[in-house]
Amino acid sequence: MISTVLLTGLIGSAFAGPATTKSLIDEASASAKKENKNVMVIFHASWCGWCKKMDAFLEKPEFKKAFEKSYSIVHVDVMENGPKKELENEGGQELMEKLGGKTAGLPFFAILTPDGKKLTDSILPKTGNTGFPSEPYEVAGFKDILTKTAPHMSRADIQKITAYLSVKQQH
Repeated sequence: MISTVLLTGLIGSAFAGPATTKSLIDEASASAKKENKNVMVIFHASWCGWCKKMDAFLEKPEFKKAFEKSYSIVHVDVMENGPKKELENEGGQELMEKLGGKTAGLPFFAILTPDGKKLTDSILPKTGNTGFPSEPYEVAGFKDILTKTAPHMSRADIQKITAYLSVKQQH
């Protein structure tokens, strides 16, 4: 669940700095395995406006349950600056690069199996990183990602999500 993994990261940061990327992924993977879900790893930063839009979208009551049925969602903090550098999760930048997001920008996300096999990411062929899907081609790409990787998301859920994103093109 979003709140469980996020809470773990916050508790870690209150005592000994942010949780390591490995521990966050391990926890999300264990949860995903138990609940027959995939893992959505979202790379973000405190300064990233599109990241905040993506997080707000995933937390919307009308969509939150649909995402939580299919994904253990984990946030990994990367690319921070100055004093906020301490917010980064150790190993985050390396994992982002390993998953194909070296030049992607933020937010970048990847969908993994509970065993860590990459299924897909937010980089669309020909157009680059989707980040938060707001353009028609990004919404279509996001719909394709959900169709292929969200094992418990209904067609109706996917339709509702893409209809919202199609109307809500926030720039």
